[in-house]
Amino acid sequence: MKSKLFTPALVVVACLLGYGTYLGLKVAPTEATMGDVQRIFYCHVPSASTGFTLFFLNFIASVVYLWKKSPKADAWAVTTAEVGVVFCSVVLVTGPIWARYAWGTWWVWDMRLTTTLILWLLYVSYLVLRRSSEAGSSSVLAAALAVFAFLDVPIVYMANRWFRTNHPQPMIGTPNLDPRMAHVLYVNMIAFLFFGLLIAWFRYDLERVSQKLAALHIRRAAGGGASLAVLPAMFLEAGHVNPNFYLYGAYFAAWGIYIGYLLFLMSKLRKLHQEEREMRVS
Repeated sequence: MKSKLFTPALVVVACLLGYGTYLGLKVAPTEATMGDVQRIFYCHVPSASTGFTLFFLNFIASVVYLWKKSPKADAWAVTTAEVGVVFCSVVLVTGPIWARYAWGTWWVWDMRLTTTLILWLLYVSYLVLRRSSEAGSSSVLAAALAVFAFLDVPIVYMANRWFRTNHPQPMIGTPNLDPRMAHVLYVNMIAFLFFGLLIAWFRYDLERVSQKLAALHIRRAAGGGASLAVLPAMFLEAGHVNPNFYLYGAYFAAWGIYIGYLLFLMSKLRKLHQEEREMRVS
C-alpha cells in the first residue's frame, strides 16, 4: 500500500477486533438457553452484516461499470465481491457449527440458510465468470450477474421475517436483546465492518496494479482461490462434547478463513511486484 494512512488504520482495526473478540468471549453475559455457544453470535452476525455491505458496494460498482465502463469501478466490483465471498464463507462455516450444537445437525434446508447458500454460489459464479477472461465482454457479463445476484441480499435478510424458519428470529433493535449483548454486538459489527473495508482497500490496490500490468502486456503484445476449513473430529458427536469446543471451534474456523485469505493476498502482492520488476527490466 502506498497510502500512509493504511498502517494507522490497520492498527486501529486490529485493536477494535481484539477488543470486540474479548467482549464477545469474556464480557458479554451468558445467554440462558444456549449458554456460551451463543457467543458465536458475536462473530457470525458481524461477518454477515459486513458481507452484505460489501455486496451492496459491489452492486453500486457494477452499475457504475455498466454505465461508464470505468476500470476503477470494475476493480471495486471484483474487490468487493471477492472480499464479500470471504465474509459470507465465514457465515456458512460458523452457522453450521452453531446449528450442530443447537439442532443436532449441521444443516437444514431452512429458508435463511438456503438463500444464504444461493447468495454465496451466485457471487462465486460472478468471480469465476469475472476471471474466465480478461476481455471486456466478460467483465460486462459479470457486472450484469452481480446486479442480479444482489437481489438475493434483501431476501436473505428478510427470510426469517417472511417465512417460518428454524433460524433464530431477528434480535437487533428489539427489546428481546439484552442491552449488554447489544453493546458487544454493535462493537463487533463496527470492528468487522472496518476490517472488511480495510481488506477491500488493500485488495483494490492489488487489482489496480494487476489491471495496469495487464494493459502493459497488451500494449507490448500489440507492438511486437485448498479447503477453507477442516472440522475436527470432536464435533462429530454432539452429545459428548464440551460446548466450548463449538464456541472456540467457530472462532478458529472464522479466523482461519480470514487469515488464510490475507496470506493469499500477501502472496498475490509479492507476485505482482515481481512481475512489475520483470516488466521494467525487459
